[in-house]
Amino acid sequence: MTDSPEKHTEKEKPSLQNVEISGRFDQYRSSYWAAMLAAFGLRYLPKMAFRVPEGKSPTFGNKHIYSAVSGAMFEAVTAFFAFSTYKDMRNIFAESLSWEMHKPKEDVGFFDFLRSKNTVVQQTVSNYLWYNGKRLAVNSLFFLPYVAKGLANTKLFAPLFNLLKPGSKLHPENWHWETGAEIGLTANAVNLLGDVLNRRMTPFEALQAAIDRKINHADHASDKWTAEDLFDIYERHAANGKIGSFLAHRGTPQWDASMAIFERMAELMNETYGNVHSTNDSDFGIPKFIYLVGHNLIQPNNPEQTLAYIELANAYGNEGIPNLQKVLEQVKQGTDLNTALQAYPLALPAVETVAEPEKAPRRFSDSMQKTLIHPTAKPAMADPCSLGERNFVERLGDKMQSPAAAMNMPA
Repeated sequence: MTDSPEKHTEKEKPSLQNVEISGRFDQYRSSYWAAMLAAFGLRYLPKMAFRVPEGKSPTFGNKHIYSAVSGAMFEAVTAFFAFSTYKDMRNIFAESLSWEMHKPKEDVGFFDFLRSKNTVVQQTVSNYLWYNGKRLAVNSLFFLPYVAKGLANTKLFAPLFNLLKPGSKLHPENWHWETGAEIGLTANAVNLLGDVLNRRMTPFEALQAAIDRKINHADHASDKWTAEDLFDIYERHAANGKIGSFLAHRGTPQWDASMAIFERMAELMNETYGNVHSTNDSDFGIPKFIYLVGHNLIQPNNPEQTLAYIELANAYGNEGIPNLQKVLEQVKQGTDLNTALQAYPLALPAVETVAEPEKAPRRFSDSMQKTLIHPTAKPAMADPCSLGERNFVERLGDKMQSPAAAMNMPA
């Protein structure tokens, strides 16, 4: 007689946690290392020019000139990429920083990046300084013969070098003329291997790639912004813990309400950048997205409040973020959000309720109506409600009706 099969207990069910993958190294992407690998081969040009002939004893400076020229070439590649990356940072973040610093975006400089409280900017600057500092330090090893020679002539380190036996190959005076280049290349190889094994694409690199595809349309002429694109950029930044993550909502009723936030931003961005035909005068570009994300105004547990901020930022053009700052300042002082928004009527039309059998009417929750709809308010945009807007509002109304989402929505 065989035992009847038993039901699996809760502890025996497969884990729902992420499965760690340790053998995938294709996460690494870097045009910097592509250029550096080319420079590895180009180092043979100065080698042919500055080779020390056998049997000759040039001065110490001339002996190691090949290493110095190779090091200068590698440092030039690093400096070029550092400068190009900073230009991208300024082009992408200048407008967001101008709102934060209350100055024209033309006047935004590197010190404004350092002073910013925007967590996206802070994370980008931190990565920028770390990676470029490490690259400069690694390339400085090409000049090690000159550094060692200088230390050997100082009062502090001279006694240590004097302990070496006469003619020792460890003394800088006796180093081979290629020693500096060999040390520098080895250090770069170790640095490259470490990046291949450990480094992942940073949020700023993901932002660069998305902008090039979906705004500049470089080799991707038909690409449009999707909710998933913006969500991925957001979560790359949220991974450092400075802002809230939406990942805890996966598989819960709140998920649809959360994704409605990114659906709306993607819709506005596509209208703003002309990725779709639209009669709506939308003005919600990358700078506004960065401002909202970096100042923690996209809240996983407050989708209605977040959507109010998005609509306010969009509805008033260049004054959208300054108006949002005024609202936030009033809220900080204790004013109710609904009251603070009265001075800034939004252009969302009232939603027609459509009764369907065995389904609740499609509409915003009461708190959403209070927050976004003012019966006596004139729309900030003169354009009438388009079919696309109405469809979005109806879809959003459906998603906002889940009981679990309602519990997290402010009244």
